[in-house]
Formats: sequence, C-alpha cells, structure tokens
Amino acid sequence: MKAPSSHAARKQAFTLLEVIIVLVITALVLGAVYSLAQGTLTLADDVRRAERRDARMQAFATFCEHLLAELPSTATLNLTTTEDHGEYLSRMELEHVHSPFDETPDCTVTLFTQAQPGGGVRLLLSCHSEERESSVVLFEDLAQCEWRVLQPATLQWAPFWSTESDNGKPKLMKLILTQVGADTQERAFWITPRQATALQMQ
Repeated sequence: MKAPSSHAARKQAFTLLEVIIVLVITALVLGAVYSLAQGTLTLADDVRRAERRDARMQAFATFCEHLLAELPSTATLNLTTTEDHGEYLSRMELEHVHSPFDETPDCTVTLFTQAQPGGGVRLLLSCHSEERESSVVLFEDLAQCEWRVLQPATLQWAPFWSTESDNGKPKLMKLILTQVGADTQERAFWITPRQATALQMQ
C-alpha cells in the first residue's frame, strides 16, 4: 500500500498561519460583540438616569405646588439671593405654615441652596417649630437652582422679595432648576390664598 505523501498531509491539516488568522478574526468578532453589549448597557443606564431625573423634578414640582397651594392667609414669604464663589444661592422662607413632614402648624419652612466644594449647588428643605427642627437634602447634583418673583410694579422677574416691604405675598413665582447632565427646567407657580398651579415654561 502506498504511503501518503507529505504534500497530501499538509493539505489535510491547518497551517500555523491559518490558525492565527482564525484566532484574530474570532478576537475581532468577540471585541465587536463586547463593544455592542457595553454600548447597549451604557445607553440603558443613561435612559434610567434620565427617567430618575425627570421623576425627581416632577415630584419636587408637585411638592412646591402643594406647599404654595396650602399657604394660610397669615403666612409670610421672604426670598433672598446671594452670591458665593460664582454661585447664586437662593433662600425662600415661609413663616406660619404647616410642616411638610408632619403637618405641625405655625412652622417656618425654608428651601435654600448651598454651594458644593467642586462646583454646583445642593438644595435643602428645613422646617423649624417650637418643638423641633428637621432638614433634608432634596438635590445634591444641581448646576443651578434659583427662585424668581414677578414684581407687580415693573412686571419684571426679581431674585428677592420681602413681605414687609412688598405688602403680602407675590402673585407669581418661577423656579429655574438645572440638574447636572440635564436641560434647564423652568416652572411657574401662581400664588393665591388657598390655590397654586404649576405651569411648564419653555
């Protein structure tokens, strides 16, 4: 019986070059699949973060709407704006209102911002009464958070309001809020003795 030639044996087996080419192609395909999977996961994370940002913004707007809608006739409102290392810090103080935590009457509720060490601001809510004082951080990732009131004499938006000097509460307030990585949101609140409506402004 005739033994197979070395030429025929080489034709039946893979050469080292062919094996290397297959491995390279396999690595490229796996890399492309991995990149696609990572891109899909990153996109899904971005969508979830955007949804959480929108939900937090909507919840905060609803809270502000409820807070301003429930202002007693005896409530007073004071708004101040200061500058700290290039950041504008707003402080809105409501006196003689119900606590948003437990409905305790005759409290002082304050929404105020603090500058962050790395830039940006955070928004806090505090409630002070004769019995206790509570506070909570609402946002820590804000690029901007400012309140404005519509001055009745000039019909211009102003970053300050004093109940004593301006005779009562403003009729219209605007909140300008920007979360890091999101577009600026503006919401306006009509203030009446027992009712307020939030309007989306573009």
